[in-house]
Amino acid sequence: MKKHSVILLLTIGITCVTFTTAMSTFAKDVPTGLDSESAAMAGMGVMKANSGDLSQALALFDASLKVSSRNHEAFFNRGKVFLIQGQLDKAIQDLDKAIKLEPELAGGYIARGMVYRVRGDFSRAMKDFNKAISLDSGEVTALTHRAALFFDTGEHDRALDDLAKIIEINPNSMRALENRAYIFEQLGRYDAALKDLSAIVAQYPNHLMAMKHLGYIHKQKGDHLNALRWYQMALDLEENDARRKRLNEEMSDIKRKAANK
Repeated sequence: MKKHSVILLLTIGITCVTFTTAMSTFAKDVPTGLDSESAAMAGMGVMKANSGDLSQALALFDASLKVSSRNHEAFFNRGKVFLIQGQLDKAIQDLDKAIKLEPELAGGYIARGMVYRVRGDFSRAMKDFNKAISLDSGEVTALTHRAALFFDTGEHDRALDDLAKIIEINPNSMRALENRAYIFEQLGRYDAALKDLSAIVAQYPNHLMAMKHLGYIHKQKGDHLNALRWYQMALDLEENDARRKRLNEEMSDIKRKAANK
C-alpha cells in the first residue's frame, strides 16, 4: 500500500514548537530567587518568539542569561528557537542546561526529544518523551510526539494507543483524530478510519484533507458512489490546480471502473 506523503502531526515539523510563559502570567511563574530583570527579558523573548521574530527573541534570551545564568526558562525557550532554526547542537546544549536547572521541566524533555528525533536518535527521543509523560500523564504534546516516534519506528499499535489516550483526554482533538484515521488507513483498517474521519467532518465540515481521505477509502472499499461524493466535495473546495487535476483523474478512474462492472 502506498503511504501518504503527509500524515499531519505524525510527520511533525520542528516549526510546531510553541513558546511558554507569556508576559501576562510570567511573574507568578518565575522561580524563587530568579533575577527579576532576567525574568522580564526572558518574558519579552517569549513574546517575540511567539510573534515569529526569532532574531529578537534570541537577543532577549541572550541578554536574560547574561543577567542570570540560572534562568531555566531562558535556556528552555532559546533551545526551542535553535531547534526551529535547525541549530541542533546548540538546542541540545540549552535544553540540557534547562533540564539540569529544573529536572521536572516536562517541556524541556519534549523539546529535547524532538531534537533527538530530528537527528534520528530514536532511543534518546523515546527516553525523553517517556520522561515527560511520567511527569504528567496527561501531557498531550508528549503523547503526540511519542505517537509520531512509534509511527516512525513501525510500532503502529503503540502509536494508536497514544492517540487513543489523547482522544480520551480531549474527544474533540482534531489532530489526534486525523493522525489516528490516517494510521488506520495505512493499515487497511478502513471502517475505523471512516469513523474518525466522519467525526472530523462533523466538527469541521470544510476539512479538505478529510474529504480526500474519505473519497480514497470509499474507493478502496468499492463504494464508488460515496467515493465520488467525497471527491466532488473536495474538488469544490480545492483551489490548487495540480491537486484539482488529480481529483478529476481519481473521479474519472472511479467512473470507468463503475461503468465496467
